[in-house]
Amino acid sequence: SGPSPMNERVERANAICISFTRRIAFGGVLAMLIVAGVTIVDIFFRVVFNSPISAMNEIVAMVFAIAITACFPAGIAQRVHLRVNILSNYFGEKLSSWLTAIGSLLLFWMFALFTWRIGVYATEMYLRDATTMILNIPRSPFLWAVTFLCGISAIVQYVVFAGDVFTARSKSPGIYRGITTLCLLGGLLITLVVILIFDGAVAALSTPAKASPVMTALVIFGLVWVLLFLLIPIGAVMVLLGFIGMSLLLDPSPALSVVGSEVAEFLTNGQLVVLPLFLMMGVLASAAGLSEDIYRLAQALLGNLRGGLALATIGGCAGFGAVTGSSVATATTIGRVALPEMSQRGYEVGFSAGCVAAGGTLGALVPPSSALILYAFLTEESIGQLFVAALVPAALGVLLYMLTISAYVRLVPNAAPAPGKINTTELMSELRRGLTVIVLFAVVMGGIYIGLFTATEAASVGVIGAFLVALFRGKLRGGDFWNVMGETASITAMIYVLILGGITISFFLGITELPEFLTKKVAQMDLAPLGIITLLLVVYILLGAVMESFSIMVITVPVIAGLIVDLGFDLTWWGVIMLVVVEIGLITPPFGINVFVLKAVAGADLPLTAVFRGVMPFVGADIVKLILLVLLPSLVLWLPSTMFN
Repeated sequence: SGPSPMNERVERANAICISFTRRIAFGGVLAMLIVAGVTIVDIFFRVVFNSPISAMNEIVAMVFAIAITACFPAGIAQRVHLRVNILSNYFGEKLSSWLTAIGSLLLFWMFALFTWRIGVYATEMYLRDATTMILNIPRSPFLWAVTFLCGISAIVQYVVFAGDVFTARSKSPGIYRGITTLCLLGGLLITLVVILIFDGAVAALSTPAKASPVMTALVIFGLVWVLLFLLIPIGAVMVLLGFIGMSLLLDPSPALSVVGSEVAEFLTNGQLVVLPLFLMMGVLASAAGLSEDIYRLAQALLGNLRGGLALATIGGCAGFGAVTGSSVATATTIGRVALPEMSQRGYEVGFSAGCVAAGGTLGALVPPSSALILYAFLTEESIGQLFVAALVPAALGVLLYMLTISAYVRLVPNAAPAPGKINTTELMSELRRGLTVIVLFAVVMGGIYIGLFTATEAASVGVIGAFLVALFRGKLRGGDFWNVMGETASITAMIYVLILGGITISFFLGITELPEFLTKKVAQMDLAPLGIITLLLVVYILLGAVMESFSIMVITVPVIAGLIVDLGFDLTWWGVIMLVVVEIGLITPPFGINVFVLKAVAGADLPLTAVFRGVMPFVGADIVKLILLVLLPSLVLWLPSTMFN
């Protein structure tokens, strides 16, 4: 028998949502690109004529609030939300599919909550006749546009929920066929019931919650992990539990006001534009073929050395990380180029894969780094300072990886073939082609370092530079441009939902005094500060082995940041250290995400055990790097101290 008429209607609705939301996202990403171009014009006027565009930050903030929110529906339709899949294999396909449907319903609640409260906030702004500081532009129209887009997101999410219910039903043949209709109606009914009983439930629980805010925080934090292990999307868990925690401690009405105001103020924060622009820069750089350019240049430079292709892989990963800021993207992209080349030249398969998996971790460390931008949002640290602070650790990582390769190919001669000779003609050709990436990185980071650009302006320069390269190389023709816009929208939606969850749970934890409680407990352990840091590093390596860096930061930074400050450590230093240690987890057995990414890229010809065996020497190099950065904080903090202010 064929699919039921209801199932066909849901599939049709899902297809319509994907098509419709893609067009909305296209408009949002195109607006980001246009604003980046206008920002470059502003830089030119400021530098050449000392006459910048008036109130550029206000214009950018309002436009980007709409542009970022326009990415949400497309991300929802494409199901980009991050989940913790550690236990998914133990649940089985049937249970996992039903848990996925429950997670989709909770995401619907999250977007419905945003729609309601941002709409209320927009109305308050209208009644107060609130305007921007310089241009006196009314704020309410922009916030209503954000509300409208959040409303579309909620509708699309319910369509996704319907699709997930049908998928779960198809994997449960013994269940009554009408359960799908009951679930769809039940989703709305449960939503209504939760709304009706919420105030009463909070009133019943608020007295004990207010009597022990720290215990409330610990319970909520425990529930966060329980729901994450049950495959509930991270963003939904953080937003909804953060809101519940605030309701218990502040009462529902103030908690609702906080959700509306905090989310709205965050989306209209002019500093936000740096993240989607750098994300777009990475997507455009990948589309333009800059990854191949970097790898070929490194190969031409290092090919005369023993293990030259392995060294080139590390150099290629570092170079591509400079334009993507993502470990997984770097490992995947360079892996597709490097693995076949190294196999053809006679490199041992496990050693080759280990080089790419380890080199991929440089993608998040070499600035501009998306993970460091997220950390900056969560801790209110300077993005520019964090970028510059990561330069020396990134260079140290490249050096240690290359030393590891040099030692390994001498200890295990069969791992790599004999070295070749430098082809001067090929070197000059690759140098000319790779000059694009070198110049792009130098302009972006050099501009930040000498104070010519803010981080936001540097992102605009980077994205326009990558766009022009892709355009001149003919990489944005036909559907390619759509693909770039769609990928940018999907990544933006995924990360911003995580950030919104992070700021919600951060506000809740801030009013519970949990960080202060943890500081006192740590003090009672009578451990030296470095001893406590060591314990944290072990925990982060374990987390990094099973989770993605964005997820770890959103969940832990709100709790840990206060503890780090109370221990007397610098938050810029800790941001780099935490990123380094999380990236170590990405290549650490038994789960290392980068290892599984390389296995997926290489296919059946690459045994998983071979990848883990090949990556272990690089784990040793990472441990050495981590020890040096912890014992010598100046390796992180010296360069930012020399920046132009």
